[in-house]
Amino acid sequence: MNQIEIEQIGEELYFVAASPASRRLRTQAELLAQTDVPLLITGEPGSGKATVAHLIHSLSIRSSFPFVRVSCAALTADLLESDLFGYEHSAITLRSDSREGKFEQCARGTILLQAIEAMPGSVQLRLLKLLQTREFVRFRGHSVVGADVRIMATTCSDPEVAVSEGRLNEDLYNRLSAFELDVPPLRGRREEMPLLLGHFMNRLTRHYGVPAPSFSDALLEAAQRHSWPGNLRQLEIFVKRFLAFGDESAALEELNFNPRFDAVDERRNGGTNGNGSNGDAGIAEKSSLRSLVRHAKGEAERNAISHALEETHWNRKAAARALSMSYRALLYKIQEYQLIPQESLPIRGQRNSLGNGSR
Repeated sequence: MNQIEIEQIGEELYFVAASPASRRLRTQAELLAQTDVPLLITGEPGSGKATVAHLIHSLSIRSSFPFVRVSCAALTADLLESDLFGYEHSAITLRSDSREGKFEQCARGTILLQAIEAMPGSVQLRLLKLLQTREFVRFRGHSVVGADVRIMATTCSDPEVAVSEGRLNEDLYNRLSAFELDVPPLRGRREEMPLLLGHFMNRLTRHYGVPAPSFSDALLEAAQRHSWPGNLRQLEIFVKRFLAFGDESAALEELNFNPRFDAVDERRNGGTNGNGSNGDAGIAEKSSLRSLVRHAKGEAERNAISHALEETHWNRKAAARALSMSYRALLYKIQEYQLIPQESLPIRGQRNSLGNGSR
């Protein structure tokens, strides 16, 4: 493999490997593509777990068949169960109709279950049975259906903690973690920063049809020093703001402010859409630079409020004081941006993992 590589694995979807950690991850992905067992992919929010899963699928013998992603946190138990397994009698229309679920629609392909720890317990049990028997029954149905699909899952949490807290079925975890792959955070891949900044900027300027501003040496150095707690999702938002405002001094000030944790996690962003480079953040389908500016302002405000709430452990009055805004205004913004408390990500070990070398 070349020292620096940008590998296209889908429309507007790339895997960038310009660091030892990412090259090691690429090698592990190629090895895992030769197997057909379940896979658990761990890593911080925005680090590129879904892109790594798509890379593994693209390198496997299933690559000519569908790759489907499902957010386990987005639906209620009944809706998620019918979405995955299909149904014979609709719980929505109350009619005796039927529909194939994702496991049937994805026949001979790969399905990625995102935020597996958020999957309702009843659905986890059904998934466990599918992994054990390779067959299932549709929701409210009777006929047995065979399942020829590779199952991958992602989590931002420590899976062992999720098991101990009852959020993840232990037997399901053991089945999924036959192989466990850890995606390193962006701060462990600092060599890629110039390449990633250029890549995101080229995509955005091509999308909006505007000239690309250049990154100065000072800006590149500051970007490499920054901890990027939101990983590639945060990096793409940063590039959007820099393109929208073109203010290098403001960009440097943002990079020199290096908080421990200010990212909005996958659930709060409604999952990911695959339009990233080692990452899951998408480009808002706007048609003008003016729309991009408005969008960037909203993201900047949301991230600032999110960071203040995390730093004050969701003490809203303390966060309002830190943000120099009224308590009532903060409550309004929390509702507007649909912010919810999130647990701090623990520093965790990993057992039986192919990802130990890429941390």
